[in-house]
Amino acid sequence: MMMRDSELHDDKLQETQKKQQPEIIAQEEESGQSRTMTRRNLLAVLGAAGLTAAAGGTLMSFVGLPAAAAGNSVNANVYGQQGLNLLTASDPGWVNVLDYGAAGDGTTDDTAAFQSAAAAGKPMIVPRTASYYKLSGPVSLLDSIIGIGMPELRMDGPDGTDLKRMLLIQNYQGGGLHVTGLNLNGGYTAGTANEQSHLVRIANSVNVFIHHNVLQAPYGDCVYVGSDYLAPSENVHILDNVLSNPRRCAVAVVSGRKVWIDGNVIKDPFPYVATIDLEPNSASSGSDIVEDIWITNNEFYSEIYFINSYNPNTAYSNKRITIAGNKGRARYFFRCNSAPSITEQVTIKGNEFYGSVSDARMIQCTNVTKGLEISGNRDYATGAAGWNIGNTEAPVVSSNRIESQRAIAVSFTNCSSVQFTDNLIKDINSSNGAVRFAGPQATGRHLIAGNQLVNIGSVGYWFGGVVTETLFDGNVTECAGKCVQIDTAAAGSDIRITPSNLFAGAGTPVYGGSNLKAWMTPEIQTKDTVIGWGAASPVAGTWKRGTILWNVQPSALSPVGWVCVADGTPGSWEPIGSAGALNGSSLKLKSPNGSLFIVAVTDAGQLTVTPA
Repeated sequence: MMMRDSELHDDKLQETQKKQQPEIIAQEEESGQSRTMTRRNLLAVLGAAGLTAAAGGTLMSFVGLPAAAAGNSVNANVYGQQGLNLLTASDPGWVNVLDYGAAGDGTTDDTAAFQSAAAAGKPMIVPRTASYYKLSGPVSLLDSIIGIGMPELRMDGPDGTDLKRMLLIQNYQGGGLHVTGLNLNGGYTAGTANEQSHLVRIANSVNVFIHHNVLQAPYGDCVYVGSDYLAPSENVHILDNVLSNPRRCAVAVVSGRKVWIDGNVIKDPFPYVATIDLEPNSASSGSDIVEDIWITNNEFYSEIYFINSYNPNTAYSNKRITIAGNKGRARYFFRCNSAPSITEQVTIKGNEFYGSVSDARMIQCTNVTKGLEISGNRDYATGAAGWNIGNTEAPVVSSNRIESQRAIAVSFTNCSSVQFTDNLIKDINSSNGAVRFAGPQATGRHLIAGNQLVNIGSVGYWFGGVVTETLFDGNVTECAGKCVQIDTAAAGSDIRITPSNLFAGAGTPVYGGSNLKAWMTPEIQTKDTVIGWGAASPVAGTWKRGTILWNVQPSALSPVGWVCVADGTPGSWEPIGSAGALNGSSLKLKSPNGSLFIVAVTDAGQLTVTPA
């Protein structure tokens, strides 16, 4: 059961502010970097009782910990795997903003103090004060910035312009720059003048970590990842933050490669752009690209698209995007715009979605051209619209649960080689089908297998265009109307509906079966007809016309099987042929006394009867 958005925000903030004993856990990331701090322990370390900071002074110490080795940096001491080391006044590895004149009283403009401290090119310590640090312009970071006790930095007079950006990370090429332990408040409440006042702006930089912060109310994005048309930012980690109330996006990736957005709590109440926007600028040089993105384990509330992939660069696709383990509400969960928005290799796995508006939709991807996998998701949205997947080659849609009273569950448009397997779909009612294969172009080579449709109203599966070389196997379809409908526009389709399918409920198994090239099972015409096996024609039970029982113990000149030619209990049955009775030129018959004769025809057209 999901918590309310306010509860998520409060719990995350309290968790971030807890002061517990230090705990170093080495956890190797896919990037090769070490994420050594748990969700709780970073601020526990920085806010522990042994850490003191004197306003206007330089005394800092970790009581009871070994002295720092010569030359160790804040990054090595705090984030290193060898444990915490002593920071002393003589250690040149850090600066304190209070030593540069910052007041943190909510009245004094602290911009110049922060700019001077950052210009020193050393990790910057920001102690918490009784009020907040007032900023009126950007602070360019050359190294890490670390908050002690979650200090608040608040932008004064936000207007959406680039002059009101807060923290700038530009052209950083070092081993690791961290922004952590801060409450960045952009001060946005209303207005649509501009959208460039970001809280953290990263451009043409590598190895940047934004974690364990509260980032709120920017007149732009909470975190912007870009290039300044130089090179994509790379190895960027946005981890375990509270991201709330952005005018534009919680995270905007305009140019990034290897970007992790993980474990954040996100609230986006403004229906503008997207909560997480993957949208490179239109550039022919390849400086602005979106590749290798992981969006995982976030909790979100959004009034717009949770994730939007839009790409005007026809030469450079958005690619290799993994969306896994996220949970929350939005208008759309994942949206990929139509052409020219080319996106490739998208995995959407293990997410839970609760739609927030009447037209909420989990999946709207009309141009993920290849490499689309949607598996293990749960869709409980309240919106009427279902998943729309179009213009995709070989999409895999498997093991999902769609449970909502809506018109359509999944629609495939102009998709080839669809693998639609092992999905559970409930409570859908549409004359256009709970699962749709639409045109106008012919498609084929689909595998539709192992799915379960429960409490379906008008139509279960609807084929609205020619479908070739398609296997429909092992599905359970409970439908009140038409379990499968082959529309007139699909005439000539080759859909091999095997006997292993089960058609339940009051609905017709297959409507429009005459539009198929060939029927693979009697149930296409009549519900409850089967193909089975028996040792003799039935003498009990109720049977439907069209049922065939093959002889499980055939012998020479015995019936090959039996066919029911009239409904009844047990119905009327006729034998099907005799085993070994017929070849290309003769017919073998057995007389009542058991004698065998061969009936043949000569070239002159005369019949001959000879003993066998």
